[in-house]
Amino acid sequence: MIDPTPQIRKLAEAELYRAELEARRLARRLFLVGIAVFIALFALIMLVVAGFLALAEIYGYPLGALITGAALTLLAFIALLAAAKAAGRADRLELELANRTIAEARTAVKRDFDTVERMLNDLTLGALGLVKGSTGSLPMITIIVGALAALSPALRRFIMPFLRKD
Repeated sequence: MIDPTPQIRKLAEAELYRAELEARRLARRLFLVGIAVFIALFALIMLVVAGFLALAEIYGYPLGALITGAALTLLAFIALLAAAKAAGRADRLELELANRTIAEARTAVKRDFDTVERMLNDLTLGALGLVKGSTGSLPMITIIVGALAALSPALRRFIMPFLRKD
């Protein structure tokens, strides 16, 4: 029987390394984007203050503050409308594709596990059938214990009394 454990371990290590590299790259980008957002926010505050001071020169402080506040409220409302927009067709298709990929991967993993379990059953049921008298619907622990008993004579002498109890 082929042992896929080294290949699975190698694949898992490669995937983990790739994910780690991606996380580092994203952390660096996030840091730089954070700095850019901070600078842009500071620049926006300075522009708002400059606009307020310019309006205050023309209309006075109360009316300048009212105009600046109204403009900022309008900008916030426009931003909320843009954020509340429903997901587009491309976003829905992308999410559906991701969900389908996950479902297919789960199905493939379940199929592989079922195949391995069936192979294990086929290998161990012959020895267990002699001991237990039947091969139908054995619990997994019985299969594992039977496999251990079939592999080692010393373990067989110790395990067989437990397997014979029904």
